[in-house]
Amino acid sequence: MPPGELVVWRGSESHHLRDVVMPLSPVVYDPADREIFLTPRFLCSFLGFWMKTQSPQQAATIAFLRLAKTRVICMMENFDIGPLNRDGLRWSRVFRHHLPNVQLLKIQHGLELRRLPHPTSHYGTLAVWGQYSADWYPSFGRDESSFVVVGSLKDSRYRTLRRETPLAGLDAICIVSTVKSDEWWGPARTVRRLGYDALMEYVAKFATDEGQAIAVALTIDRDDNCDSGESDLERNYFTSRLGQDVFFPDVSKRLGGLAEERNDDEGQGSNADRFSTYALTDSCKLTIGAASSVLWEAFGRGNRILAVNLTDDDSLDFGLPGPWFLKQPSFEQFSARCRELMAMTDEEYRDLSEKARQYLMYFNPEDLPEARIQQLVRSMLGNSLEGGMF
Repeated sequence: MPPGELVVWRGSESHHLRDVVMPLSPVVYDPADREIFLTPRFLCSFLGFWMKTQSPQQAATIAFLRLAKTRVICMMENFDIGPLNRDGLRWSRVFRHHLPNVQLLKIQHGLELRRLPHPTSHYGTLAVWGQYSADWYPSFGRDESSFVVVGSLKDSRYRTLRRETPLAGLDAICIVSTVKSDEWWGPARTVRRLGYDALMEYVAKFATDEGQAIAVALTIDRDDNCDSGESDLERNYFTSRLGQDVFFPDVSKRLGGLAEERNDDEGQGSNADRFSTYALTDSCKLTIGAASSVLWEAFGRGNRILAVNLTDDDSLDFGLPGPWFLKQPSFEQFSARCRELMAMTDEEYRDLSEKARQYLMYFNPEDLPEARIQQLVRSMLGNSLEGGMF
């Protein structure tokens, strides 16, 4: 068995995280591979866990982690999904039950974090974007034992990419798309969809009244799912509501085509790594949307945003009160707030939002998320070594 004291869970799909911990010599592991080692110890362990779990995938994974002497598992939070969705069981619960001495570190990926109404036990650490998450997520039904503020890893990588890259400014308002699944095709069936449809009606009327251009920060490109046809469905959702002149970024180009191309821009990998969505929110004069991670991150970078919840569902609130959030406003209130935000000077908005931005989205160029995550993993490896294993 190869040694695997530090495992990056599904690291081939989490290359930002994998790159951060690479100096610590991690092993990349994907449970979907169901890798079997033809050694007596592995086969014996595998068969024993198969009898206990009735799942060959779980058995192969647990056997590998045990025999590799894994001490820390590091994963993006969105990959803590159940093995083959068996009874909704998440991998973190498998680890907690079968490998209680292994430490688990999850990195916040977005806002759609899995929650439990009444968690009966707690396990692992969640590295979150800001102190807001550390303060409030425990009360939301999270089952981690601790919460540590590191900032947004993906946002930090974007800031590094565009540090010396001027973006083309757009005289437009930016709409953050949350359109990315069959919830959004056809008639509205969910409260979230109904609220978002109503918001698009507000946006269309405001743009017409003010002669305002509209740009849309797409969602499907973040999933690199453009070949499925959903990319066209997403664009059609907005053009049917906001008109044919809506601007969409070119997701095949670095920073969505809003920056000058360079010779080293070819072969950048997935559309997500081109950061078209982030660049568009930075280029427009106001970003509007419902609750979303892109809206949080745009706010954290100092952009003027307006988060709007046109439903009774409090979980779709922005979280921080201020001129950047409206709950069930009338169109007149929405329109007035948009004009108010766009009329502010940069200094006025910066002074007004600075404390809230740092509370929601920690960022310090002298103390980047990459460094915080790496130090956290080093600390966990040291603690595991001191405490012993199995």
